[in-house]
Amino acid sequence: MNVTKLAGAVAATAITFGIGAATIAPASAVDNIKPFGNQVRMLDSNGFPMIGYTVRDLSPSSDPVPHNGQLYEATMTVDAFGGVANPEIQRFNARAENRAMYRLLTAAGIGGPVQPGGSATGKLYFEVVGEAPNSVVYNDGTRDVIAWVPGPPEGGTRP
Repeated sequence: MNVTKLAGAVAATAITFGIGAATIAPASAVDNIKPFGNQVRMLDSNGFPMIGYTVRDLSPSSDPVPHNGQLYEATMTVDAFGGVANPEIQRFNARAENRAMYRLLTAAGIGGPVQPGGSATGKLYFEVVGEAPNSVVYNDGTRDVIAWVPGPPEGGTRP
């Protein structure tokens, strides 16, 4: 799936309904679309980098995490710039091409404060009960602010 096709799918409005952990909700255009493996930096009110998120490797998981559907995982690295960063892990969701959204089930190795200049890497887990997800999104409660999609990382190499 290319980035243009994903942006069009995400921008479409869908009917709200629930099926287990999956929901389709009204969607809006994603502010920032990046291939998996790229860091996106969130800025503070002065425009300085505050926290960086890098998501990669969304795939089925066999980790021993309690779930009912198919378990998926994505690796995430959180970097702190300037001050202590408090990752907002609960804002991450997996999304399928049909716009089904799978909320974060749990996270391992990330989620607590990251000290200035520090980094934490762990896994995000999603319980999938429908179409397989192909992207991970950061949603601010109203819209998808960031989406990581398949494709080579910018610069052509993986960090």
